[in-house]
Amino acid sequence: MTGSSALMAIGHILMCYTLFFSFHANKAFGYGATVVESNKSHAPPSCSGTTTGLRVVHKYGPCSPSGLKKTSAVASQILVQDKLRVRAMNSRLHNRRTIGLEGEGTTDTYLQNDLPGAGNFLVSVGFGTPLQSFNLALDTGSYVTWVQCEPCTESPCPQQQNASLYYPSFSSTYSGSGGVFVLDTVSIGQDYQIPEFIFLCAVPDKETGDFGEADGILGLGLASSRDEFATYSLATQTANLFGRVFCHCLPSSSNSGYVYFGEKAREQCPFSGTYTRLLRNPASGANYYFVNLIAITLGQKKVEVPSGILSSPGTIIDSGTVITHLPSSVYSELSQEFDRLMSEFPPANPSDDGVLKACYNLVDQDNLAIPEMVLHFENLDVNLDQTAVTWKGNDDMSQVCFAFAAKENEGDVTIIGNHQQQKLNMLFNIPDQRLEVGPGKC
Repeated sequence: MTGSSALMAIGHILMCYTLFFSFHANKAFGYGATVVESNKSHAPPSCSGTTTGLRVVHKYGPCSPSGLKKTSAVASQILVQDKLRVRAMNSRLHNRRTIGLEGEGTTDTYLQNDLPGAGNFLVSVGFGTPLQSFNLALDTGSYVTWVQCEPCTESPCPQQQNASLYYPSFSSTYSGSGGVFVLDTVSIGQDYQIPEFIFLCAVPDKETGDFGEADGILGLGLASSRDEFATYSLATQTANLFGRVFCHCLPSSSNSGYVYFGEKAREQCPFSGTYTRLLRNPASGANYYFVNLIAITLGQKKVEVPSGILSSPGTIIDSGTVITHLPSSVYSELSQEFDRLMSEFPPANPSDDGVLKACYNLVDQDNLAIPEMVLHFENLDVNLDQTAVTWKGNDDMSQVCFAFAAKENEGDVTIIGNHQQQKLNMLFNIPDQRLEVGPGKC
């Protein structure tokens, strides 16, 4: 989906909000949940990795439900979508409007500047009764869950269902729809059903487009108490069941990963001994997972992150953004060091969109040693997996780039993207405001 079509889709959705509130003004939402036993797995049998928890797969790997492969054209598209998402996130943080959004007079809302981005990591989530499974993008930068749907409000529902669309009318547990927000039973992972879960019913059409290969978004992000949709976050709706605790391990493209919730998250992602604080950042809002990034080490060179970055705009952890975006001074020093360490190899062209600049041709290079990297957070050092240091523009290794970028504006937020989170257990403990990170099993 192009950036413009995504923005048009969001504008289309915003027009339906008033219908929802007029319909549900006096309806109490139930956040109760029950535990059910189920061993249904939606991953392809050839997929390697864990078989428990909510399974996470890379959209362009052998575990992909669509059988997609990452080509040079796809890699370029990912970076373009990623750039649009980063711009949209910063627009939301700075209360700016994203160019191209319809409805100039619309009241500010959570979704005005939200973009799904590349949606590289997918999970299978069940909706309705009988259960229908959809592949949703895993996103800690969004707190509302979306799914593409067909409400059939202006015309009869088709006799043959589209497998990529949720049909409220076909679910016996669906509760009346007054627009884009609906209530229905949602099955998360292999063990849990959440009745009367509130999520967004996104209606695709020729004008608004869709989510691309994903059927929607599973929002694991924070919701500010000031936000009018705060009670619709997954963390809030499952607070009694999961205690606002979850852990994920994002895999490389060749394996599968996992998401665990509540006590299972604590069991499967055991405490590594150190943690860093999840910060509240009033200057930038409370809708993201803010942390204090102190420095980054590449090889033997350690680059300090300016202390002023903590107060405004800060650093966030986001599974929906792909590439890590750093202050220009930090990126400059690190990329120069990367160039120095890779100087024996022939250079390659930067990425087509200009985001990744330090690139090399590593075709036929045997036993290549990629420089080690460590992210230094407050009270926590995180050693990155080798796959997280570089970005491959194609499969033949002719364009291998330093997988970091400089922020477009110094006032933008620093983002630790999903490419740098690969193969790490990341446990988000919202009540205790802490992030635990350790080696994962994905």
